Amino acid sequence: MNPKYKLILFDLDGVLIDSKKNMELSWSSVEATFELSVPFEDYFKLIGRPFDDIMDELGLSDQADQIKSVYDVASSCRLDLIDTYENCLDVVERIKKMGLRIGIVTSKDKTRTLEIIKRYNLLFDVVECPEAKERGKPNPDPLFRAMLKCQRDPSETLYIGDMDVDMEAARRAGIDYIHADWGYGNCGIDVIRALIPDDLLELII
Repeated sequence: MNPKYKLILFDLDGVLIDSKKNMELSWSSVEATFELSVPFEDYFKLIGRPFDDIMDELGLSDQADQIKSVYDVASSCRLDLIDTYENCLDVVERIKKMGLRIGIVTSKDKTRTLEIIKRYNLLFDVVECPEAKERGKPNPDPLFRAMLKCQRDPSETLYIGDMDVDMEAARRAGIDYIHADWGYGNCGIDVIRALIPDDLLELII
């Protein structure tokens, strides 16, 4: 077996983990603290982008830092609300055992990302999270950084996501993309889809 790819990159929320309950509780804390009338659905449809970009879209950029502090504390306190998708982490482990490098490219901040993946005893070759003043998805920069750290070319790399910003970032990075149909978002009809995590094993070969 000679897999087509040498580096498999995953989005986190909606691909490896189902964190919607955690997000909803965290946003409720934000709404109560700042007396906002922005429903969770408005926030949720924008996930996949960096937090500051979401705040801009919601017209809350002037309070972004304070909102993020409250949101992050609430989120970290209730990591027990985060579930994994059935068989997904097992599939990731099997991909790693095939000799491929694996990584995470997410818009979630590094502190909470590392808190989450530490619970699942999976060692990733690269974990790429937003840093201050860096462009996030749908810009391709995070994918470029992950490839650079793993010394892989776009032709050797695959990104698995669940939102339109994931698909757009992969396209702009010149790498192949698979849409995780079990996740949160929709995408166009001309996209390779995995209906369940086990499908990934066939699609990456």
